[in-house]
Amino acid sequence: MTQQKGSQMQFDDWKRVANPWRVVEAAKSDERARDAAVSRIIDTMLELQLDYRHDNPGFQPFSVTALAGEVPGGGGRSDQAMLAALRYHPQSQWHKTCGWLLDQLPKRQAAAMLMQAARIRPEKMGHSIWMVTVRQMVERQEVLLRALGLNEGVRHFESVEALQVAGKRARKRLWQVLAVEEVGRA
Repeated sequence: MTQQKGSQMQFDDWKRVANPWRVVEAAKSDERARDAAVSRIIDTMLELQLDYRHDNPGFQPFSVTALAGEVPGGGGRSDQAMLAALRYHPQSQWHKTCGWLLDQLPKRQAAAMLMQAARIRPEKMGHSIWMVTVRQMVERQEVLLRALGLNEGVRHFESVEALQVAGKRARKRLWQVLAVEEVGRA
């Protein structure tokens, strides 16, 4: 994505940048990039807590020799799946960095931030435990925190305001980390 002379990229432009490291690098000097990086980091943290915690990375539902003898370029399910698994594996450097950042946040703030990020507005179609109003989120927080794997050692939120304040503090802390610290590939 090239930037036109004299114009700055907006939040939505930064959200569309394919390489998350490019956004993190730009976040040091560009507030819109920093906002987009925080959003992307929260999405990855949520993915780690909701999806990857339950994956068994050692198990593949097919054999890499399943297509042995096929014409090169034909099928390709196994090699395409392997490439995707390498790129999006929860142990990628991006996922490790986001997991490390999650561990740097106070657990209660991280829980509030991820609960808010996972929330689906009730007027949407479908069914999910995350389809709640903010008040319902506070009422059902034990179930929601358990779904995130963050129910141990997190003091419950006594009100909607307490939940919102804790989530805001977590996002602010991530924003500050991106502004002043070196967050990147080790």
